[in-house]
Amino acid sequence: MAYTTYTEVQGDFKNITFEAATGNVIQSEVTQFIVEADALINSYVSAKYATPVVTAGDGLNLLKMLSRTIVTLRIKSILEVKQNSNIAANQNPVSTLMSMSQIMKMLESIKAGQVKLVGVSPLVSGGGFFSNNYAEGIEPVIKKDSQQW
Repeated sequence: MAYTTYTEVQGDFKNITFEAATGNVIQSEVTQFIVEADALINSYVSAKYATPVVTAGDGLNLLKMLSRTIVTLRIKSILEVKQNSNIAANQNPVSTLMSMSQIMKMLESIKAGQVKLVGVSPLVSGGGFFSNNYAEGIEPVIKKDSQQW
């Protein structure tokens, strides 16, 4: 399941259609960009959560926004090169809420467990054993000259 759809991405570019006749990005390229954006997202998210994320909720909505923004930024940069300027209204997509560096920081934060995906199934570590201390990043404390067991 893709986090975003061709129709959602198309909606961000009000004044263009993705077809070969226009000389712009074509629909099959947009679909491939979505697959690649989702692969990037899953490569980070899979460190903490079961992927692909399919449970409806805030966590899924965050990933949808990230995926759509990655694809939109990629298309925008291609259009800027093809049109040799950035003055056309169709190059100002609605969903460019974050830069690519901000998206990568967000993915790193999700991977590190600093940003939690609400409503998403956490990954069970080690083939079936779950440790709340590990999941919460609590380091064990071992004292010298003290019996702790």
